Amino acid sequence: RYSVKMPSVYEFGASCASAAFAGGVTVAIFNPLDTVKVRYQVTPMETAPISIFKFGRDIIAKEGLLAGLWAPGCLANGFGIGMSSMGRVGLYPFIRDLVAPPSSGGASPGTMFTSGLLAGAIGYWCSSPVYQVKTLKQAEAGVLDTNGKLLSGSKAGQLAVYHGRSLISCLGTLASQRALFRGSSALVVRGALLSAGNCVGYDGCKTYARKMNVQEDNNIHGDLSVGSTKKESPYVHILASIVGAFVGTVTATPADVLMTRYQSQPFPNLTACLRHIIQTEGPLGLYRGFLPFFVRLAPVFVVSLPATEQLRRLLGLGYI
Repeated sequence: RYSVKMPSVYEFGASCASAAFAGGVTVAIFNPLDTVKVRYQVTPMETAPISIFKFGRDIIAKEGLLAGLWAPGCLANGFGIGMSSMGRVGLYPFIRDLVAPPSSGGASPGTMFTSGLLAGAIGYWCSSPVYQVKTLKQAEAGVLDTNGKLLSGSKAGQLAVYHGRSLISCLGTLASQRALFRGSSALVVRGALLSAGNCVGYDGCKTYARKMNVQEDNNIHGDLSVGSTKKESPYVHILASIVGAFVGTVTATPADVLMTRYQSQPFPNLTACLRHIIQTEGPLGLYRGFLPFFVRLAPVFVVSLPATEQLRRLLGLGYI
């Protein structure tokens, strides 16, 4: 039998707070990468450039970097990812260690995947209303005229519903429509799969480094068990973040495309949205935007996960 150490209130709160702060601030900084991904996904294939990079350059040339890519949904993105990170990153170590206590020899990839799946589902369900506002704002992004009509973007010629309004105002509109959790099932699936893939890649890479006794700076050796207070190499954290971003992109892109289309376009249900994508674009349509999704996730994870590790250390917690 293996002993399970229950976290204190401080440990629980500090873990969630460090994850929320690092995740929310980092995502707000890299919001242009998320905006270009969403705007590309909702633009009809016949009008969108083949290259996502040309698509982004065209937006910057017409609308400017700040107005076209940085401002849309930035606050909602920061808050939403901060909330989801509390579950995806903050809760993950506790769930993993509850299923596979460190005294048992550590977690297997299957345990990491399952723990990440559950942690991600909790975090993304809680953040679903805010995340929906983020998606709606980014999908509607474009230049507005004096009458509130969009002059550019995928909804050019239409009156803006969410673009240019505050987060609270947009949440109020969704609440009045009883649509705060519209598309939440797709978001939860997407978030859970992203979290599971990221945890397998990130935690798995770190676990391998521990087995190889890689410690801080130039392969110094030592005890690096889960939760150890000894310093881990920042290079391990960076490499593990990139691996986690790639695996998370592979597992989550289909759900990400489905969620973006469903929340930003008038489909009656998720099944109808999925059927439309497959019929018009083929199965690979579910991986449309894979590269910008990875390009967006990689720098976010490379900054936020090592930052979370350092915040945990400063707060007296062990590494993830």
